[in-house]
Amino acid sequence: MKLAFYPLDTWFFRDGTPFDKKASPQEGVVGVFPPYPPTIAGALRVALAHANGWDGHSPWSRELEAILGDGPESLGQLRITGPLIVRRSGPVFRMPRHVRGRVEADGRWRAHDLVRLSGAPTPTDLGHATRLPAELDDGKGRLSPGEGRMTTLRGLARILRGELPSDDDVIVDDDLWTSEPRVGIERELTTRTAVDGALYSTQHVRARPEVGVGVWADGLPSNWSSPAGSLIPLGGESRLAACDRWDPAAPLWRDVPIDDSGTFLLVALTPVLLERDVFLGKSELGFEGARVVFACTDRPMRIGGWDSRRREPLPMKNALPAGTTLFCETDRPDVLREAMSDGLLRIGRLTTMGFGLCAVGSGRSWERAR
Repeated sequence: MKLAFYPLDTWFFRDGTPFDKKASPQEGVVGVFPPYPPTIAGALRVALAHANGWDGHSPWSRELEAILGDGPESLGQLRITGPLIVRRSGPVFRMPRHVRGRVEADGRWRAHDLVRLSGAPTPTDLGHATRLPAELDDGKGRLSPGEGRMTTLRGLARILRGELPSDDDVIVDDDLWTSEPRVGIERELTTRTAVDGALYSTQHVRARPEVGVGVWADGLPSNWSSPAGSLIPLGGESRLAACDRWDPAAPLWRDVPIDDSGTFLLVALTPVLLERDVFLGKSELGFEGARVVFACTDRPMRIGGWDSRRREPLPMKNALPAGTTLFCETDRPDVLREAMSDGLLRIGRLTTMGFGLCAVGSGRSWERAR
C-alpha cells in the first residue's frame, strides 16, 4: 500500500531539541523535513486504524494490535518503507555525501567528482588499517558536498552506477519547501490573556505545491481498507495532511549490478541507527562477510519521539542522516545479492519503522585494500 501525505497548511516537525520552558534554546526549536520515521510511523498507524474500524478513543482491539503493534517501537506485522520526499509523485533524495562539487559563476552547484579512497591503509587512532579519502582537486579549488540539495531518482541511479548527476537532477531544498519562523504565547485559560513571559518560537515547514511525503506499508491484510482520501493530523500542533494514494509514474528502484570485486556502496535514503562497532568496521554490517570500510557522513542526528500510551518522550537515539555514504566490502557477494530487494538493503535497528533504508551502488570507483 503506497500512500502520500500532502499539507493543507504548514507542518511542524521538530528535531531533538528539548521543548520546555527550562531547556528550550532562546532562538527556538528547529524544524526538520522530511519528518523522522517515528513521526510518520505513528501517523500512518493511526490512519490505518481509523480506516479499519477504530473509533478514535478506545484501546485497540487484539486484531488491530496484531497488525499494527502495541507500542511505539512494536509495529506488529506492519513494515514501513520511508518516509521520502515526493514531488509530482516522484521521490527525491538527499544528495549523497560522496558527491562533491562547487557553486559555479551562474550560482548553481554542479557535481564534479566522487570521493574515492586512497590506495593504501593509513595508521590512525581508529587502527592501523584506516582507509582515508584520496585528495579531490581539479585545479579550480576545493570541492564540497552538495549541502542543502536533493537529487531525483534518475540522478540517484547515475550516482549508484559511479557517474555524476546532471544539472537537471540537482534540486535545491528551497525549491521544495521553505522554513517559516513562528512565535507563540501561552494563554491563561480562565482570563484568556497571555501568560507573562510565556513566549515560544518554532520553525514550521511550508511545502511547495505538489510536494509531500511518501511512504509504503507492507504486511497488511489484503482486505484492509486504505486511508486514502482522508485527512489526518501529522506532526506538532496536529496540523492536517491529506492522505492520497501514491502511484509513481516510474519504477522506484532498479538493481545496480554487483560484481564479484567485493566492494559496494550504501547510500542512506532514511536515517540509519547503526551500532558504533558496525560503523567503525569492527563488526559485520548485518549479513555475512560485509563490513564498513569508510563513511562520508554529516554529524549524527538526535532523534526522539513520543510514547502516546505513557504520554512521555522516548529516549533519544543517534542516527546517521540520510545522504550518508558507506563504502563497504564483502567476502560473500552472493549473500549481498540475496539480501538485496529491488536494489535496496535495510541495515541497523528499527528497519520496520523506516530506519536504515539504503540504496546499493557499485564499488567500481574504489579498490579494495590489499
